[in-house]
Amino acid sequence: MRHYPRAIAVVTPVLFAPVLLAPVLHAQDRPLAWDFTEVWRVGGLDAPEWAQFTRRDDVAFDGDGNLYVADPEADQVLKVDAAGQLVMTIGRPGEGPGEFEGLYGIVVWRDGSMAANDGGRDVFQLFDADGNFQRMVRWSATAGLTDTNVTRTMRPGPHPGIIYAQGRDAGLRAVFAAMEALVGDEEPETMVDERTIEALNLAGDLVIGEVVLEAWRPTRPELTEVDLSDTDALMSVLNRAPHFEPALRWDVMPGGAIAYVDSSVYEVRIVQNGSTVNTLTRAIAPLPVTRALASDIRDQMIRELDAREPRAIPGPLPQGVDPADIQRSSREAARRQIENMEFYPEVPVVAQVRAAWDGSIWVQRRDPLDEDTEGAVDVFGPDGAYRGTLAAGGYGVPDAFGPDGFVAYWELDEMDVPSIVVYRLPATLRR
Repeated sequence: MRHYPRAIAVVTPVLFAPVLLAPVLHAQDRPLAWDFTEVWRVGGLDAPEWAQFTRRDDVAFDGDGNLYVADPEADQVLKVDAAGQLVMTIGRPGEGPGEFEGLYGIVVWRDGSMAANDGGRDVFQLFDADGNFQRMVRWSATAGLTDTNVTRTMRPGPHPGIIYAQGRDAGLRAVFAAMEALVGDEEPETMVDERTIEALNLAGDLVIGEVVLEAWRPTRPELTEVDLSDTDALMSVLNRAPHFEPALRWDVMPGGAIAYVDSSVYEVRIVQNGSTVNTLTRAIAPLPVTRALASDIRDQMIRELDAREPRAIPGPLPQGVDPADIQRSSREAARRQIENMEFYPEVPVVAQVRAAWDGSIWVQRRDPLDEDTEGAVDVFGPDGAYRGTLAAGGYGVPDAFGPDGFVAYWELDEMDVPSIVVYRLPATLRR
């Protein structure tokens, strides 16, 4: 999955492709080849009925090479074997045990057991390796109006029943808390935000979280009470972070160590049990953000905003409220937000950090020249030694790593119809 510079949030983030200058590079790359072997693919216009995907979502392997595919449109999970054949569907729409009211992602452990995040009920539904429903685990003791847990990045922990999860964005959480207050509900108090990773224990009836990583926390303005009727104030809360502020990029390694980067420099830390056990670095400098660069980005964001079609307003509106007025007000507020946008002083080098099945670390660099091209990917072995670099413009970092060198990607055809493709890595990229 690519990570691009954050844009101003209107209702959902606006993606754009800034034109940047190349950063100063000091490290000499050791070339690796994108010599992947296709194993199977499914999807596209001629797909069987079960593989007629309309959007890309979570995919994950188990230890036998089966691929699990979350299909939120159908509220089900597909289990596909190592030859690309459908083994079973897990779950279906409904309100009973093992049925989903709103599937928002999955976590799969190596033994094939699975946790499905059912946002419609604010629960995890647990299944065994044969796809049998086991039980539900609630996120909280009471159900509220909104479920911000569906926005969290989650990875399987070191053993079944443990999930590592990044906290919710503090600004988004504040907005949802204000929505809860409107109807008399109360958002649970928590200090876990997007700069924190916690281990979620699913052993009981309720999710129990324990903080396992506190990342570096940039200085930001204090959050104030959210006024949902003030569009400008609402957008300021959702876009508190300066543009290009480094996000927390992370993944879980075999055994439970966490590989992460939380700053603009090329420094990937490996931590376990609260201690740093290794640090992966390369001599590649961040790109400074100049006034000219900031101006170019603002101009391009405004062009992107002006070119967008107005979004439909969901749900019924109060009598006398014109949806065109809401759309116009939202667009004007977004424009003001862009014009007053602040910038982090440099562009982070690292766009993504992922851990392969064997414990190798794949670090994708941001490609500042071309948003549509996957950035170069540096590969480090399980021992932390630099193996080499896959050039920009290749497949990018896999959407899922599996055993025996299996990797899975979502691919789009010329009509943006998604397919899943499973490749096998060459021997140079697996232990």
